[in-house]
Amino acid sequence: MFLKKITALIPSLLFLFTPIILYAENRGLKPDVKRLALVIGNSAYQTAPLKNPLNDAEDMTATLTKMGFTVTIKKNADLRTMEDAIRSFGKQLRGGGVGLFYFAGHGMQVEGRNYLIPVDAKIESETDVKYEAVDAGRVLGKMEDAENQINIVILDACRNNPFSRNFRTSERGLARMDAPKGSLIAYATAPGEVAADGPERNGIFTKYLMKHMIKPNLPVELVLKQARIDVANETNGRQIPWESSSLMGDFYFNLERSTISPQKADKSSTKKTVKPEMSSEGATKTKVAVISDDEKRIVEPWTGIWSVDGDMYTSGQWAMKQKDKTVVSTKDSLYELRGMVRGNQLKGSIDGDHGTYKFMVTISSDGKSFEGTIQTFRPGHLIGKRKE
Repeated sequence: MFLKKITALIPSLLFLFTPIILYAENRGLKPDVKRLALVIGNSAYQTAPLKNPLNDAEDMTATLTKMGFTVTIKKNADLRTMEDAIRSFGKQLRGGGVGLFYFAGHGMQVEGRNYLIPVDAKIESETDVKYEAVDAGRVLGKMEDAENQINIVILDACRNNPFSRNFRTSERGLARMDAPKGSLIAYATAPGEVAADGPERNGIFTKYLMKHMIKPNLPVELVLKQARIDVANETNGRQIPWESSSLMGDFYFNLERSTISPQKADKSSTKKTVKPEMSSEGATKTKVAVISDDEKRIVEPWTGIWSVDGDMYTSGQWAMKQKDKTVVSTKDSLYELRGMVRGNQLKGSIDGDHGTYKFMVTISSDGKSFEGTIQTFRPGHLIGKRKE
């Protein structure tokens, strides 16, 4: 009799715990997921040696190790070393988890395909490339074959082609590659553009990428966005990092697991408790209450988390808390915001690295979206949608 009761109870227990498991997997929060990385940095080219990639590879390895990755690093790798390392990396990923491939060095595109250049490459013409270099598509293929959860490819390889004088075409930088399902590809600059070595120890893109990777609880998309903003600012817009993504869930380089609350793990819940304090000029500090409470929105419609499309300096997550006529950002927001409510309009400002952006937006009648403009510094249009 006791055994029958236990057998009958098991399905109920599984039902209770299923939401928690699904939430963790869908949101990229699985506690013990394996993290594997292959890092390659090539500097010692006979033709056009580079200053930063070796440093980039060493520092990226140290950063990823702190983030819980098991890292294999190859420095100044020849063709055989790169091919063997990629093959072995693909086999390791078959166990599941997260895979990350990072390459710093020379890269080029030929007939729409991207190639990563080993230090021993002997390239006299375009036809030599596919025999003397590693097709970046091979890396993606090995990662895709592994059928693991998440794959990230980072290519700081968009430098000038040192062999271009012998080429029939004048294609610059790397070509766009579409990310297979469950993967993300990040480039140091936009497709068809080039990025120079940085003036410091690291390349400009890698420097800012590592800076934002270590920030706690920041999704990879926001890590890349913040790195993009910093790179664009330092290069006066000459270099704009770019990515292609088909990720199906969230991934955090540095996840503070204390923020995962089993009581909040049910995906059907519409409430999210945010504990940090918020403040604004002339307003007293107030504990941030439930930020996604539908009843609260009726009284304070600006309270909530919004996904905003604008230019590179204003797009992202705006998490706002309204207190009477004053609206300020919470620590869940990508930007520091403050403003005043007049009817269904919010007029305020965003503090940026290069000045203050003033904005005005108008909320929809159903409270689910807003439209508006950036009025100063970089005029532009804004569209916001409430994140449910």
